Amino acid sequence: SNLLVNAIKFSPEGSEINVFMESQVESVLIRIADQGIGIPENLKGKIFNMFTDARRAGTAGEQSFGLGLAISRQIVEAHGGKIWFENNEEIGTTFYLELPDRIM
Repeated sequence: SNLLVNAIKFSPEGSEINVFMESQVESVLIRIADQGIGIPENLKGKIFNMFTDARRAGTAGEQSFGLGLAISRQIVEAHGGKIWFENNEEIGTTFYLELPDRIM
């Protein structure tokens, strides 16, 4: 849910947030794409760090603690998955989660 909350928090009011789920050969791929403010180049390598200094206020001034993406990564990796993102400051960010189709 953190990825959806972030997509809402960092997107302008009225913009679209799209969630896609796709079955792969041995995994499930989930994409969450927003039309938000994107992630500045200088922060890209820091956003998955615990208590990161990459935290920013949301588009309506919402506070950030720099924990959500670090915790999301820990949960995904604990289930044998991967999390990553593609970013364009002009059109938003897409986060990807890939999880095994069978979690042991």
